Amino acid sequence: MKKKLLFATALMLCAGSMMAQPAQWSKPQVLIKSSQSLMAPVWSPDGSKIAVTGDNYIGIWVANADGSSIQQVSNEPGAGYKMTWSDAHNIISTPYTMQNNRRMTRIENIDVNTGVSRVVAPSERNFKRSKATGAVNVLQVMLDQPSQATQLIKSLNKYAGKMILNPALSPDGTKIAFQIVSNGVWVCNADGTNPVSLGKGAYPAWMPDSRNLVVTRLTDNGDRFTSSELYCIDSQSGNAVCITSESNVIPVTTAVSPDGKTIAFDNDADGYIYTINLK
Repeated sequence: MKKKLLFATALMLCAGSMMAQPAQWSKPQVLIKSSQSLMAPVWSPDGSKIAVTGDNYIGIWVANADGSSIQQVSNEPGAGYKMTWSDAHNIISTPYTMQNNRRMTRIENIDVNTGVSRVVAPSERNFKRSKATGAVNVLQVMLDQPSQATQLIKSLNKYAGKMILNPALSPDGTKIAFQIVSNGVWVCNADGTNPVSLGKGAYPAWMPDSRNLVVTRLTDNGDRFTSSELYCIDSQSGNAVCITSESNVIPVTTAVSPDGKTIAFDNDADGYIYTINLK
């Protein structure tokens, strides 16, 4: 079930809306099982629904939080890449079309209740992802110029030339978690200052407390992922807890529910969406 570029990773994962890591967690359980390989889950702001996309980010499906009543709301190429919920009923999507061998990306708003999509910004060649996320300053640079960000952000100049991946703003807006290719997961202040390495890892996702993070630790054989574990890490102390060490799943991208009690992830082994409940 290959879906993404292979970047070997490591450590971390967090839990609870309090500033504490989970003491207990459930075994991974299937949330959404489909003949269509699914990936990249995203919870709605109120936690009542979850959106997922297909291989290569083609299309968007939305289900209730318990996995029921799944329905497809988009079949567009690229629609599910970095999709975001604007509220409990609408998703901001960035599908693309090919025109004269050029990728033209637009911004759409999808009403998940009706399935009706509305163009928010017309197609353009040099699309800036921050237009869809509303990002500003350092986060905007990371989103729009991932190859140049380490050169443009002074505190990261040591890694100039390395690409930044998967930047994520903390819920309180004070921190950014991100990857530096071949240099693991990092956290910095929202203005780019005080970058701190949290070790090897990928696809960082914040817990509601803006302190703990969920990350994926992946291994691969150069062709596909062969194993993976999820960790919860305290970004201040560096303490990490593995919550998938006794499972056979291969988690890749993750999403933390708004209440911090459930982690959803795509399982690269079978293309289903799973959850882990935290206590």
